[in-house]
Amino acid sequence: MDLVRHLQYFVAVAEHRHFGRAATTLGLTQPPVSQGLRRLETHLGLRLIERARDGAMVTAEGAALLPRARLIIEDSRRFLDDAADLLGALHVLRWGATPQLDDEVVARCVDGLRRAMTPAGAPVRTVTADTVQLVSDVRRGVLQLAVVEHPTLVDGVIAGPVVTLNRSVVLPAGHRAAKAKSPRAQMLSDLELATVPREANPAGYDLLLDSLRRRGLDVVIRPAATHRDVSAAVASGGCFGMATGGAPVHTGTVHRRMLVDEVAMRVRIVATAGLDLDHLVYAVDRELLRASR
Repeated sequence: MDLVRHLQYFVAVAEHRHFGRAATTLGLTQPPVSQGLRRLETHLGLRLIERARDGAMVTAEGAALLPRARLIIEDSRRFLDDAADLLGALHVLRWGATPQLDDEVVARCVDGLRRAMTPAGAPVRTVTADTVQLVSDVRRGVLQLAVVEHPTLVDGVIAGPVVTLNRSVVLPAGHRAAKAKSPRAQMLSDLELATVPREANPAGYDLLLDSLRRRGLDVVIRPAATHRDVSAAVASGGCFGMATGGAPVHTGTVHRRMLVDEVAMRVRIVATAGLDLDHLVYAVDRELLRASR
């Protein structure tokens, strides 16, 4: 039985006190309304309306249930309205990026998304947050998609393939590793590592530290969420950090290609389940692949 539809029949008859007028307001003829109300009463085992030759009267049981019936109908309308709003929200895309991506990569992704949106050129809203927060926001539908660090837990979302982005090691300009012709990992032993804190993505954090330990580096972490934070920490002389290819080289810092496999950044696109976002995921994936070359 279509409960909401039959409740609409009940409410209409109760309000108009007449089957014919109720049917007119519903855009129906009288027989379907009368039959539907009888099915509802049979299902409930209660008489809701007393039928009379000149109209209809609400019974005591019907009067008691009438407010609840109105609420159910109104909630169903709100549910459909909210669904329509969510569908319409795709005309304003909300997406996120981990702060470890440089500004140029993010800008390319935004441009690709804007061109892939329907209608073309629809607004794109960008959120920068750590990987754990981004996955949570995509899972809850706050964001439609995001670029996050790999590995990380991706339960409850659609996860795309992993893309590897090369990163340089950011060094203080006067440091021995910055001046060496062939810098070695052990040269960084007197520096702290400026990088995102563990809570931003525990799996990725642990993997990075394990990789550096295998190269003889047991580093102390100085939290640095963005490339600006990394550059400021490195320029102070006591840290090294990492930067993707499009990140600018700031005063007091040097970018060197070393520890290539250890510091490479692996990312993937996560998207909200149940939405048709393939064309948008493709647009971002294309820009990430370009940045990886």
